[in-house]
Amino acid sequence: MIEVEVKARVRDRDELVEKLRSLGAEMTRRDEQRDTYFNSPHRDFARTDEALRIRKTGGRAFITYKGPKIDERSKTRKELEMEVDDPETAAGILEALGFFRAREVIKVRETYRLGDFRASIDTVKGLGTYLEIEAELPEGRDYEGALNEIFGLYRKLGIEEGFERRSYLELLEELR
Repeated sequence: MIEVEVKARVRDRDELVEKLRSLGAEMTRRDEQRDTYFNSPHRDFARTDEALRIRKTGGRAFITYKGPKIDERSKTRKELEMEVDDPETAAGILEALGFFRAREVIKVRETYRLGDFRASIDTVKGLGTYLEIEAELPEGRDYEGALNEIFGLYRKLGIEEGFERRSYLELLEELR
């Protein structure tokens, strides 16, 4: 799957929620997400622009691999994800293979359905608030149309600057 995603810094969360609702967005969930990121013993994911994490959210857990970004305008990348029953055992397996914990990212995510897109307002511990608008497409499908629609949604929301290609992990690491 290809995750087509654009993220922007949010100055006024409440105003953003009003604008999302005016476009017909409906909130589908609100939960805390705890992401434990791992790095590799044989290549540095910060250099290769990849990510490996275990996410705990709403009583469920997922292991996710994200490949390098595939364009210069967005955070679009290949994503592979599966649910795991026992996140601590999954972490133990990764560590037994030589992967090591890099950092934890904690956020409260409010997810909205906006037509064919998902809009997430993330309040990230230590960083502030961001909006991510994304679509998931089958691998090999042209993503430019979805990317243009996402930027169109940002314009309708009055957001034309403050876009951020770095991950929350990268942003937090820069604060160290």
